[in-house]
This record gives sequence, C-alpha cells and structure tokens, in this order.
Amino acid sequence: MKKSMFTFGLLASSLVMLVLMPFLNNNSFSNTSAMAQEYDKYRDSSYSQYPTDDNKYQCRTGPFEGFFVSSVEFCKHIKFDDKDRKGIRDNRTGTQGPPGPTGATGPAGPAGPQGPQGIQGIQGPIGPQGESGVTQLNATNIYLVTNSSTNGPGNIGVFVRTLCDSGDLVMNGGYLILSADLAENDTLTTVLDAPIVVPTLGLGWQAFVAFDDESSSVTLAVAALCFDNPPLRP
Repeated sequence: MKKSMFTFGLLASSLVMLVLMPFLNNNSFSNTSAMAQEYDKYRDSSYSQYPTDDNKYQCRTGPFEGFFVSSVEFCKHIKFDDKDRKGIRDNRTGTQGPPGPTGATGPAGPAGPQGPQGIQGIQGPIGPQGESGVTQLNATNIYLVTNSSTNGPGNIGVFVRTLCDSGDLVMNGGYLILSADLAENDTLTTVLDAPIVVPTLGLGWQAFVAFDDESSSVTLAVAALCFDNPPLRP
C-alpha cells in the first residue's frame, strides 16, 4: 500500500510539472523579448543591420562594417578609439573637421585719391663739361649746293629743288635765271622761293618760276647754303 501511494505521488508531481512548463517557457520568452526590446531602445537606428529606403549602403570596411547606413561616407576607414565610439553612440558632437578651401578673391576696389606731391630731392652733382660747339661759320663748316633745270616743250613754268646732305641744316638759299628765251610780250612770275623743311624730303631750297606762253624757254638755277654737321664732308 505504501508503495502504491509513493508511485501515485510521483506521477502527480510529474503531471504538475508538465502543466507548468509551458507557462514557465512563455514567461522566460516574455522576459527575453522584454530584454531585447529594452536593448533596442539604445540601439542607433541610423546604422541598421538591414537595408531600408534611408539606409541602403552596407559598409564593407570601416568602423560600421556590416551595417547599412545612409551614406558611404560612414564607411570610410577611420580609426576610432573607444572614447570616439562611445561618443558616436551617445550622439555627442565629434571633433571639428578641417577648414574648407579658401574662396575666390573678389574684384579689386577702385584706386584711392592721389597723394600730395613729395618734396623736391637734392640737386645732383654737375656733370662734366661737353665738347665745345661751333663758334663761327666758315668754309670748314658751311657749303653750297646748286641744281638747275629748263622747262620742256608745252610747259609754262620751271621747278627746281636742291638738297643739303642728310643730317645737315639749310641756312639760306635762292634762285637765279640762267637764261630766258621768252615769246613776244611774255613775262616771268616767281611763284615759289623758300626753304625745304620737311625731314622726309630732306632739307634744302626750292623755287618755281612761271610764264604765259608755252613757246618760251627758261633755265632756272637754285642754290642752298647748308651747315655741315659731323661727320664733315670730305
């Protein structure tokens, strides 16, 4: 009889345990779920372990290797120490990045007003005396050039020009009628008697004498008195 009661008691205990096990398992599962939910509160949603519309880049290297993030910039291989990692998890402000590039230089402003004139400097030393110039005109430094011409058939005038050497100056000049075979009642008229002062033509003298009858013949000579600048004429 005692052996039967012991066997019944053992069976009853086993039955109770079988009934309580599901509840105990559910309670343990609830605790585990609660603990997971409590842990999830502190997980940073910016670094998901699964791809989403916002976090679609999975880091292959770097501090977030294996996580899906919103930008590949988070995947750069930057070494963090434990303090930096804790700062990221705690949403703390990171270290300041390097300064950006300098902007383009703007346009130059307008020039300022002109300053006052400075004081005059001291006079420099007197230079050496130059060579003595020409003090008188004579046959060694002046010369005469002449030229003459006769009008051709059908011309009612004759023009003559004579020039000094290149680089020399004309001092005076004039003209002379060497010969004149004029028609009856014909006369001569001096139209031009003047120096030539145009450097591109040369310096010298020129004259022009006109008449009325083309059958007249006139020979005109023009002379120029020139100053001989060095180098002197031979």
